[in-house]
Amino acid sequence: MDDVSQQDRAALLALVDEALRNEGRTEPPPEAERDAWLKGDIEWSVPDEHGWIAMVPVRTEIWSPKALVALQTTLRSGGTLGRMSMDDPRHSLARWPAIEAAVRRMFGTVEA
Repeated sequence: MDDVSQQDRAALLALVDEALRNEGRTEPPPEAERDAWLKGDIEWSVPDEHGWIAMVPVRTEIWSPKALVALQTTLRSGGTLGRMSMDDPRHSLARWPAIEAAVRRMFGTVEA
């Protein structure tokens, strides 16, 4: 993890932020998928002049995929991702193949 550049981390975080903005929904997901989603009362702001986004309280609850929220939290906090975390079905990024490939390359869980 120490060899991951801040630029690489920022690029991946931008992909994750965009995916969260695109995936967020006000309607609940189907019951069979609900365990893979989080419900909250925030949304993401547009990036400011420095590229930062923020969580903004909203009146409507938003459903967001847990896998993306967990990855975003890990990236923002400077945390690490290991093979066990990446292989856990609860953290599957299969719906976002570009993000999954970038994460696996960045954290060394597959050949680049």
